[in-house]
Amino acid sequence: MLTEREVIIRLALALVLGGLIGLERERLYVAIRTYSAGFRTHILVCVGAALAMIVSEGLHFQYKGDAARVAAQVISGIGFLGAGAILREGILVRGLTTAASLWVVACVGLAAGGGFYLAATLGTLLVLFALIILGALEDVVRNWRRQDTLSIVVGNQPGDVQMIGTVLKEFGIQVKRIDIQKIPESDRQLLEVAVTFPYRVNRVEVLNKLASLSGVHRVENQVL
Repeated sequence: MLTEREVIIRLALALVLGGLIGLERERLYVAIRTYSAGFRTHILVCVGAALAMIVSEGLHFQYKGDAARVAAQVISGIGFLGAGAILREGILVRGLTTAASLWVVACVGLAAGGGFYLAATLGTLLVLFALIILGALEDVVRNWRRQDTLSIVVGNQPGDVQMIGTVLKEFGIQVKRIDIQKIPESDRQLLEVAVTFPYRVNRVEVLNKLASLSGVHRVENQVL
C-alpha cells in the first residue's frame, strides 16, 4: 500500500512536469494571441492522470482488481479533451500539437502516479525537446522554403509606406524585396512586398491590421 509520502511525491512530480510542458504551450498562446490549452490545463491533466493511477493502484491492493483499467480509461478519455483544442480556420487546422501535448502529458501523469519517476521525467524532457528545439528548427525550415508576396494599394502620402513597414516589423515579418509602381491615372501606388512570415504569426491578423491603416486601400496575399 502506498504511503502518504509516496502519494505526495507522485502528485508533486506530476504537477511540476505537467507545468513545464504547459509553460511551453502558454508561450505559444502569448505569441499568437489565440486559444490554446496552456499552463493550468496541462497541470490539471497531468495531476488528474497521476491521481487516477494512484487510486487505481490503491484499489488494486485493496480489492485485487485490475489496475490497468483506470489507466486505459484515462488514455482514451483524454481524446475528448484533445479534440476541444483543435480549431479549424478555413482550410487551416490549428491545435493538433496542443492536442498531442495534452495526450502525452496524461501519459506523463500516469507514469508519475505509477511511481515511474525516471520515465516521467525523461518523457517530459523529450516532449520539451520536440516542442521547443525541433519547433524552432521547423520554423527555420518553413521560413527558408516559403515566401509570401503582399500586394498593397496605398496612397501617395509620404507616411503611408512607413506605416506599413512599422506593422510588418511589429509582427516580426522579414521583408525580402519591395517594388513600388505608380497606378496610372490615379493618386495611388501599388506595393509588391516579398516577405517571410514567422510560423506562429497569424496571417489573417496581419492582413487585417494592414487593411485598417488609413492610407491602405487594398491588401492581397500571394504564397509562392
